[in-house]
Amino acid sequence: MARFSHWIKIGAALAGVLLVVGLLIPLLLTTVYKEKVILAVRNEFASHSEQRLADFGVNFSLLSHFPNLAIQLNDVSIHDNQGPKPMEIVGVDQANLVIRLTDIFRESRTVKKILLKGVRYHQRVDSTGQKTGLVWKAETRPDTSHTHSIAIPEIRIEDAAVVVENEYKKNAFSMTIRNADLSGHLNQPTLQLQGTVEGAIDFIKNRNLMLFRAQAFTANVRYEYNPTTKTGTFSQSQLLVNGSPIHLTGSHRKLPENQGMDLNIGLNGLQPAHEFLAALLPDSLKRYAGDAAMKGKVAFRFRMSGQSSTTVRPHNDISFQLQAQNYHWPKTPVVFQTVQVRGNWNNGAKNARETTKLTLQQFRVQSGDDTLVVRGTLANLVSPVADATIQGNLSLQQLAQLMNWPGDSLYSGTAAIDLTVRSPLLYSNVIKPSPNEPFWKGTLRVKDGCLHFPKPSGRCTALNADIHFIPENNMLRLREVVGKLDGRVFKINGEVTNLLRYALGGNRTTYPVRTKLAAHWQELDFSKPLPPPTRRAAPPKIPTSTDSLLAGLLFGAEYSAVIRIDRIRLPSREDLSDMSFVVNKKGEQVRVPQLRCRTTLGGSIAGLGHFQLTPDGIQEPYAALSLSYERLDLQRLVGLLAGLNSMQATYKRPASQQKKSALNDYQFDVEVKARKLDYQTLKGDDFGLKTVIKDETAQLERLTMNVFGGRLGSHGLMKLGRPEGFPVTLNVTLQKMDLHQLFRAAEEMRIDVLKSENIRGNVDCAMTLRTELNNDFLPDIKKITAYTRASIRQMELIEVQPIQQALRFLPKAKTSHIYFEDVEAQFLLHDNRILMPDLNLSSNLSYLHLNGDYTLNKKAAFLVEISLTDLIFGNNKRRIRQIQEPDSTRTSRGLKNHLLLQRDLGKYRMKMFGRRDFEAQKQTLRSEWQEELSRHKIDTTFAR
Repeated sequence: MARFSHWIKIGAALAGVLLVVGLLIPLLLTTVYKEKVILAVRNEFASHSEQRLADFGVNFSLLSHFPNLAIQLNDVSIHDNQGPKPMEIVGVDQANLVIRLTDIFRESRTVKKILLKGVRYHQRVDSTGQKTGLVWKAETRPDTSHTHSIAIPEIRIEDAAVVVENEYKKNAFSMTIRNADLSGHLNQPTLQLQGTVEGAIDFIKNRNLMLFRAQAFTANVRYEYNPTTKTGTFSQSQLLVNGSPIHLTGSHRKLPENQGMDLNIGLNGLQPAHEFLAALLPDSLKRYAGDAAMKGKVAFRFRMSGQSSTTVRPHNDISFQLQAQNYHWPKTPVVFQTVQVRGNWNNGAKNARETTKLTLQQFRVQSGDDTLVVRGTLANLVSPVADATIQGNLSLQQLAQLMNWPGDSLYSGTAAIDLTVRSPLLYSNVIKPSPNEPFWKGTLRVKDGCLHFPKPSGRCTALNADIHFIPENNMLRLREVVGKLDGRVFKINGEVTNLLRYALGGNRTTYPVRTKLAAHWQELDFSKPLPPPTRRAAPPKIPTSTDSLLAGLLFGAEYSAVIRIDRIRLPSREDLSDMSFVVNKKGEQVRVPQLRCRTTLGGSIAGLGHFQLTPDGIQEPYAALSLSYERLDLQRLVGLLAGLNSMQATYKRPASQQKKSALNDYQFDVEVKARKLDYQTLKGDDFGLKTVIKDETAQLERLTMNVFGGRLGSHGLMKLGRPEGFPVTLNVTLQKMDLHQLFRAAEEMRIDVLKSENIRGNVDCAMTLRTELNNDFLPDIKKITAYTRASIRQMELIEVQPIQQALRFLPKAKTSHIYFEDVEAQFLLHDNRILMPDLNLSSNLSYLHLNGDYTLNKKAAFLVEISLTDLIFGNNKRRIRQIQEPDSTRTSRGLKNHLLLQRDLGKYRMKMFGRRDFEAQKQTLRSEWQEELSRHKIDTTFAR
């Protein structure tokens, strides 16, 4: 036991000695050799570079790599000398050089390991091509003093970042190395490195593209560098990126002075299709390849050769091919069973995007019976020009989805394509569009097509079209485009010139689109109101060339068409038939110089119009229409005007969300004539009307007709577009109306007034009328407010039962036929109640002054001022003669009596009134009259 304890003491003593040595030796080395190491590093750096090496620290460690010695440099930083604020080019948090302990006292040292931590490298080229980076002095002669071989068995790099920016070429590269385990061998003068690297490519980007964002990679590297020839060579090197191997071979050689490098680098392997193809295509086509949902991998061979510098790009050549099964076409629901792509990408003689050419030896997709084959080239990626042949047979649904047509609305039928194309491709950031003329030659034939429109305008079926692309005049010729819209046949023939130039040629002002069409529709249906649009989130629409084609067709410079429509259904009881019109368009101005049609109820229409057609829709439409009828139903005419107003909402596309959905800049001037007129019980002739429809209002400028034996004139307005009803305000004049005919019409309307056989005479009156038409365009008597000032002449009442009943104490010969002097009267009708103030009804019976109110079909109350003595004892025949003589006058004689005449439950009762009570009741009625006029804002001056 004692012996064992003895050995423990010996071991502890040795450990203590070693610990002391391990602590003292680094301290001694730091004291003795620190400045020598710093000086040696600075001298070595100065012999190779004129850039600035910042201050750094030096430590020595024996324990970290015992029995070897570690020389540790801390916070090494190399800065560029140029500019007011020097930029760090290289930085190392910690650099460890591990050597034999005994080599510290020798001239030659054996390096066991190099360990670098926290490495940073930043190289930048500004917009002028000036480079800021690590620069080594050119060697004037090869160093032949050392001919032996040096091996570094272990080189370890941890946490390194490399950033290269080139504002002149508009590209950048960033890479992070988590760790690298390499070994080096210097066999004078060649340096060899090999080992593994693990990290991530932060990004590789140019003007319009960013690749490999935060993409992890691993690499096996085998690299040699000869400083004498300044040549580096990769051999048997491989990277694993995106889960696929890429083999790296080739060399780079530094050129004299500032000429950059001579490159001969090759890559080959596999990469995901969406990453690879997106890097090759111009912006206008990237969406077809840059979707991560794209399946399959591209096999490629890449060769980069020639001179490369801060301002010069090398020559690049890429050959690639792709074969995929059940391929999902990006950003569409289309899935192809097979896809075959074989092509080449070459940046051309000037090694620039302007001279780049993409060649497709074969592009073929197939799904069932659908096939599409494209062969050709795409030149100049700045202003791309395609030169290709396109052949195939596709379902219309797949064609719509591939071309990103609105709503993918084509959903059945087939399209046969046979085209030769030479055409520029456009997208938003093309600065200098290609001057090449678009050349399209071939056919597009549609068979048994069916389109379902997103709006309730129906669907198009049985669509067959023969469309020819003709190079001369860049023409699109439509031959017998026929089909059915909601079951009604239509047919279109015509020619469109410069449409492809407009859509594909760049400078659209140089290529005015001219369209000439002849179209025939069997029927169009506007009878159903549009439902409110459904709001649902949708992915943003990708602009396509078809959008430009549609814009060119609609908004092109010149357009002419002759259109025939057999029938147009309106949201009224009267439709339009046999319509024919001419459309001429120049710029945004569209004119309809001639329009003719008939109405289904016997009318004929002639007219003209114009509007502006902009990308926001139809703006400022105007139409002047002249309608003529042999016999017109006014009820249906009002419905027709309301229908014309409602049609404008169908064609409105608001320019912004803030703009009202209703079109408020339209105007229809309508003039109507008819020999005979019917409006329910109203019968007239020689009818004339002129109205202006705008702002959801029909402004009635003039309405005249012969009615009730006299002449009616009116003006006012009617509000349109309200589903609950149509408010109407009119000022009406009636001249020499026959009271017998007037009351006959009221009788037919079942208004509880005198029967037509009980009244004779005529009336002139002026009326302010407010009412509301129902959905049958008829007035509701309960919603009528009317003020009337009337001049009644030669009125006679015959066999009026209420009068005979009230005056039953008089002989029937007196009360059966009553003659009246001319009367000036005022009436106010509201809520079925008629107010009549201060009505003088002097007759052959007596002087009569009347105030009161009358509720239609209900109660009545009249204040009657009359002379009973005159009534009983007056000379009836003489009074009749005086009334019938035009210039005679008659004065009342006798005492005035005051009566209250009431009606209730169809019977009249009369009672005597005292004068004081009578005057009070009369004043109450006059006050109510003034209040009602004020409340309804009645303009009584119109009637004077």
